[in-house]
Amino acid sequence: MKPLSHRNEIPHNYYITDFSVGFSIKQERKGKTIQIKEMHLNHLLFLIEGELNVSYNEFRNHLCVAGEMIFISRDSNLLAEAYTEIRYLLLSFNNQLSILDQLDLSDLKEFNNERNIFNKLDIRPPLQGVIDSILFYQQNKVESPQLDEAKQKEIFLVLKTFYTKQELARFLKPILNQDIDFKAYIIKNYINAKNVEELAQLCNLSVRSLTRKFKLYFEDSPYRWMLKQKSHHIKALLADKKIPMQQIIKEYGFSSPAHFTTYCKKHFGMTPSAYRKQLNGGAK
Repeated sequence: MKPLSHRNEIPHNYYITDFSVGFSIKQERKGKTIQIKEMHLNHLLFLIEGELNVSYNEFRNHLCVAGEMIFISRDSNLLAEAYTEIRYLLLSFNNQLSILDQLDLSDLKEFNNERNIFNKLDIRPPLQGVIDSILFYQQNKVESPQLDEAKQKEIFLVLKTFYTKQELARFLKPILNQDIDFKAYIIKNYINAKNVEELAQLCNLSVRSLTRKFKLYFEDSPYRWMLKQKSHHIKALLADKKIPMQQIIKEYGFSSPAHFTTYCKKHFGMTPSAYRKQLNGGAK
């Protein structure tokens, strides 16, 4: 299939990650066991005060002290006990592919044959500055999903900038060990498919197999996921006043301007013209 011109011009930041991300400050008394309920997510634990004895998966009885961080991959069998009174910041997230892209982890696979070691790193001053800002927002009860997302991105930018590739490969080895090729291929190539059938053909899979894998990696059906991407792309094109409405209508297969208007009212709550005006701050 020949790609449509503007579709391939849409930058990757318009890809919808459908992720959850959040920060929380926790405290535990000496001898207490840490409980992390959402083990279907990945977690970064930043130990602010105290000492913690950590065991998970094949790792047993590793000491983590204030000023260190550990990575706990999703579905891990975690057992962590406070040696002293502890205080920590927990970042929980599921947008694994977004993280991989931000850190260029595809370049880290050369280090992936190293033996398994406990995933622990020092919290260096640039990262400590980000953590302090998050603690400030948390203590002042500033609750904003957009802020959480921005701070998560800032954390991974600092990791990429102030830690070596080898350190990151060791720290995030559980992610590197997971099969990310399917998800990466979908994100790179879905824009060239008009529908689920064409996407299955691109992946050399049956629609049934594609749907089963999609549920595992994206927690959604390929049909619903592709609809979300289409909506996000159209929003991006509407935000650009230089792109004619008729061109969007043609490229995305709407049968008429009325059909496009119906679509926009359903997905954006207003006509395309009104939505374009809103996206541009009310400017005509």
